[in-house]
Amino acid sequence: MTGTAAYPERVRIVTDRFTIEGSSRAGNETWFRLRELGIALDIGRCPDLLVGIPHVLLTHAHLDHALGVPFYFSQRNVQKLPTGTVYVPRPSEAEFERLMEVHERLEGVAYDHHFVGLSEGDSVNLRKDLRLRVHASSHRIPTNAYELLEVRHKLKPEHAGLSGPDLAELRAAAPGTLHDEFEHSLLLYTGDTDRRILERNSALFKTAVLMIECSFTADGDQQRGALYRHMHIDDIFEFSERFENEMIVLTHFSLRNSHEEIRANIARRCPVELKERIRLALPEPFSRL
Repeated sequence: MTGTAAYPERVRIVTDRFTIEGSSRAGNETWFRLRELGIALDIGRCPDLLVGIPHVLLTHAHLDHALGVPFYFSQRNVQKLPTGTVYVPRPSEAEFERLMEVHERLEGVAYDHHFVGLSEGDSVNLRKDLRLRVHASSHRIPTNAYELLEVRHKLKPEHAGLSGPDLAELRAAAPGTLHDEFEHSLLLYTGDTDRRILERNSALFKTAVLMIECSFTADGDQQRGALYRHMHIDDIFEFSERFENEMIVLTHFSLRNSHEEIRANIARRCPVELKERIRLALPEPFSRL
């Protein structure tokens, strides 16, 4: 029987490098916290535990993903926290600025706030060892997918035998030339999208943890997914042989289906080679097939 999930429904999924906490149901609310990385993926209505996160990666402006933006900046001001940064699709940046102006007029206050508009191919160094890279999702309005990369440095082979003082001398003479830089993809988060991201983007198949939208899981909902520019589980499993990821987290399930129905629909279709790697953004005991 189709049913609506009770709220709040919090998700907690542990990976090798970080823990994913959050909630995600299509049309209701989507947000995730990666506390170890200081990152929020979308903001939903801005639950309290996101207020202290300095970097919010907002995929798009639909209210179930973005309603809490003014509250986020307001609460950081109230709590005297440094100004947080909300990264948004570049075509939406000016409208988010206007949104804050409206709230400032309505409330008679001035809020410190910081938006950064990003487009496909842009990169931002969030800290010395963590880089953000932007990909394009395929949705009804401008939508970014975000990839988080660990930045690693390895001493160049030609310097391997040098002593500490010699390395220090080289470093002083030519900063930044002693090491080769490597990127390791920790996570890619698609935000809302349809199947075209699977056809166009090879990076999502290689990242360690893939968080991918899967709004629809039921028989007969394939056309609904295509109409609203969302994903059906059949779209994802059509590409099953390409996924190299350590973990694949399915998010953004429709409220038309209960926890039990979602898990059963996915388990029935899931290829054997993916079953142990799939996680569902649902509370326990429904997060595994």
